[in-house]
Amino acid sequence: MMLRLFQSLIVAAILVAGIPAWADAEVQTDYTQTRLIPEREGFVPGETTWFAVDQKVIDGWHVFWKNPGDAGLPLDLGWTLPAGFTVGEILFPVPQFIPVGPLASYAHEGEPVFLVSIAAPADAVPGESVNIVIDASWQACEEICVPEEGRFEFSVPVLASAEIRSETALLFVRARAALPVALGKPARFERRGDAYVLTIDNWDGAAPAGAFFFPRLDGLTTPAAAQTASLTDGSLTVSMEPGWTEAGDAKTVDGVLAYSRADGVRAGYQLSAAVAGSLAAPPVTLVRSANTNVAALLLMAFFGGLILNAMPCVFPIIFIKAAALMQSAREDRATVRAHGLLFTAGVLATFIFMGGLLLALRAGGEELGWGFHLQSPLVVGLSAYVLFLVGLNLAGLFTVGENIAGAGQGLASKPGAMGAFFTGALAVVVAAPCIGPLLSAPLGAALVLPPAVGMAIFILMGLGLAAPYLALSMSPALGRYLPRPGAWMVVLKQALSFPVFAAAAYFLWVFARQTSDGGLATLLFGGILLALAAWLFEISKGEGRRAIFLRAASAVAAVVAIAPLTRIETASGTATQASSAYGAIETEPYSDEVLASYRAAGAPVFIDFTAAWCVTCQFNKLTVFKNKDVADAFKQTGTVFLVADWTVRDPVITRALQSYGASGVPLYVSYPPGGEAQILPQTLSRKIMIDTLNGAD
Repeated sequence: MMLRLFQSLIVAAILVAGIPAWADAEVQTDYTQTRLIPEREGFVPGETTWFAVDQKVIDGWHVFWKNPGDAGLPLDLGWTLPAGFTVGEILFPVPQFIPVGPLASYAHEGEPVFLVSIAAPADAVPGESVNIVIDASWQACEEICVPEEGRFEFSVPVLASAEIRSETALLFVRARAALPVALGKPARFERRGDAYVLTIDNWDGAAPAGAFFFPRLDGLTTPAAAQTASLTDGSLTVSMEPGWTEAGDAKTVDGVLAYSRADGVRAGYQLSAAVAGSLAAPPVTLVRSANTNVAALLLMAFFGGLILNAMPCVFPIIFIKAAALMQSAREDRATVRAHGLLFTAGVLATFIFMGGLLLALRAGGEELGWGFHLQSPLVVGLSAYVLFLVGLNLAGLFTVGENIAGAGQGLASKPGAMGAFFTGALAVVVAAPCIGPLLSAPLGAALVLPPAVGMAIFILMGLGLAAPYLALSMSPALGRYLPRPGAWMVVLKQALSFPVFAAAAYFLWVFARQTSDGGLATLLFGGILLALAAWLFEISKGEGRRAIFLRAASAVAAVVAIAPLTRIETASGTATQASSAYGAIETEPYSDEVLASYRAAGAPVFIDFTAAWCVTCQFNKLTVFKNKDVADAFKQTGTVFLVADWTVRDPVITRALQSYGASGVPLYVSYPPGGEAQILPQTLSRKIMIDTLNGAD
């Protein structure tokens, strides 16, 4: 006890005498002068003491920020401290953008001051001294770069209390003023085409002068590339060029948004922006063509929608539209035109709704792609029910108004008008399971380009899908080719119910893949109740209590059929395609790690991005993957077959699709040994597969 008291008295005497208990440590090198300075006279048990690394850099030279830009090494401090003392992260001042030829540095000129804290343990003993050794290194650059280093050795006393050193107070005030301040409002970071965009909503005042975002992650952006800042409706956006670092799985992007104050002083905001969507880059060809030739993408979207009419997944809708045309043929030309316009309106409204919802969810960070609604058992079950009811209507079990999908007497007092509208809507819902030729690039671009361009792509797809029906209904010359009404139409209408029942059965199969056996039983029982509801509705036509009772019974049956679907849950885990679906080919479930391991081993790899609700996927399984020659080619070349099943929602597979510039299935990717990804056509053939596999051998 007496010894500790004696030590404290000695320290106090030294302080009273105005003689510092230790001297500031300093290292002089060729291009910098570096001092290590504490803010207080010593450590206090259980408290934090700040230290300043004060550097003076000769004119024309600079030292580096924690992300140095194209090249360089930032300040690094290697501390040797007694047990219990903990060192915090180095705080860097707001960086400067310094061009160096075609490159750029994120750096500091003049007299930068770096701050770092040391927390003393609560059991530190006043009167004792703490020996500190720091092995520091940094790099000073002009047109050439010179690594520099220094060793700092000093002792700091432990005191019962310690004041801020008056001779260094101004230095710390200046150092803290040079640090970036917390932004204080949310920010988001996203990829738009081939650019990264930082967005800060509710921005106060004008756009900051000389705004430049310095990301913490080295290589996230291209350091030398110019950045563009703009202010629109109170939202500040900073657009920048992506760099060489892959950040597809990042959840946040940290950094400093630097700007010039009115007095010319450089200041900045420290921020952590939430990543919206994925930062994974689409293929360069897709993004650059999307940015340079939007007209070509819109044209592809229109013709892709047009071709969608002939895709296997849309065959049932062709029959539905044919039946609608047969009915419209009996109407006057004005009614036929109105139905054509309403059918088109139904198609466009549904495309706008689904596309807008997809874009909005993606902007909010959801990992989704085209066909996302069919990953929900509820949507799939309701789709099966709708098609089942359409089939029952065509078969003649019940009628609603005058139209196959009618919903009352309709718009503008024209019979079946609502039916025409909802037939268009139904066409989109059932057409969505597959992406036809020409649609991969527009859909992929729609999810990364600005929302206005993305929505235009969805609208053009809808116009393409509706174009044949619209042209037939609007052109009198084409109308002459419509068959004359007659008794044969009733027979044709009934015959058309069977492909619609087939489509309903297909959705039933998809539902079974997404849910447990109990879910399938619920859907089947609900189908029986829906048929009962339709029959009760048909025989209820008329007046009186009997009609009211039958309609009420019909409504109850429909509610009892549909209500259980809201409680159906997706089967646990990701749905996996059965190996039997690929015949003799041995398959493995896809994962990023599995793909990386096989590629690292130099093995050829083939990836099938598929889903149970994708008709084109199933068609390729039946006609190509079960082919014996194709199976033999897989075996002979040693190609690994990975199945990425997207039947139910899987963020890992969604991000993988995005990395190839795709927004939906099918997608077929082949990796030759040690080579880059090759994207195959969506409609495969035996020859395409064998040629691809032999090329990978």
